[in-house]
Amino acid sequence: MSTAAIACIYSRSGAGKSVDALYTAPTALFLTPAPGGLSASVRLTGIPPREQQVASIDHALKVLRADKTAKVVVLDDFSILAERSHLALDSSGAKGWAVWQRLQKGVLLLREHCINNGITLIMNAHEAPPKTGEDGTFMMGGPKMPSKAMSTALPHIASLVLRCDHDSFAAPPAWSGCYVCNPSDSRWLTKDRYCVVGKKAPMNLREILVRAVEAGHDVVVPPRAPGLEWLDQAAEGVARGLSTGQIVKAADAAGILAQAFAGRDPRHLRWAWRDGCARYTLRQSDDLFSMFSTTATATGAVAG
Repeated sequence: MSTAAIACIYSRSGAGKSVDALYTAPTALFLTPAPGGLSASVRLTGIPPREQQVASIDHALKVLRADKTAKVVVLDDFSILAERSHLALDSSGAKGWAVWQRLQKGVLLLREHCINNGITLIMNAHEAPPKTGEDGTFMMGGPKMPSKAMSTALPHIASLVLRCDHDSFAAPPAWSGCYVCNPSDSRWLTKDRYCVVGKKAPMNLREILVRAVEAGHDVVVPPRAPGLEWLDQAAEGVARGLSTGQIVKAADAAGILAQAFAGRDPRHLRWAWRDGCARYTLRQSDDLFSMFSTTATATGAVAG
């Protein structure tokens, strides 16, 4: 059985992480601490989200155990959900270290349930910036949790930890956000177990997982919404066209898609364009072994 991805995405509010989750997993079960955060779904994708409100991490696990159909679960506003879990434990009489242990146990149980059942888990969190504590100890920035210890422990359970940032080079109609993953940057917690993201990648988690499969990982890619399976064919056409030079600029692909798939919902054509451009970029930026390719030029080589 393919291994399900565990992804932790964090950013400042409004950076687009919930929107990317809607595009990445339109059929996912979205567990949220409050309704309204997914209001953009129909406008952007034409698909109403499957959303359920939960009061705590333990409540989310209970819902997930009872649900036998979910293949992808998104914990949206996970920072708020964790904070509410902490407040509930604190009001129940649990204090100090016992509270953090129960919180961490809840997250671990959630992770184990998803892994054992092949469920992709996406946790969207707010951003806690780097800071120096009162004792002079530097603390890396990362997903915002009720305690700094939990913020630094959360990435250990994930296969991907990505921070959303602004891409100053992005031009409309491309989204201005990007994913940053640079473990050598001591200011921010990030992680890429698949070695496909690079220091900067398109803000498209599904295409990152597609690239992971292309790189040889047996990882689950969230399914397309029923009736939209053609999006992969369209996205692949855009990616190949850009790679071969048949499509000169990403913006040109929009008109080509509109002609090739005439009559389709413009929201879905933009979806295919979005995925195709991301697929091309991820393939082009995968330069981990480029210096060893047959096209690489060796300088200073000793003649045989």
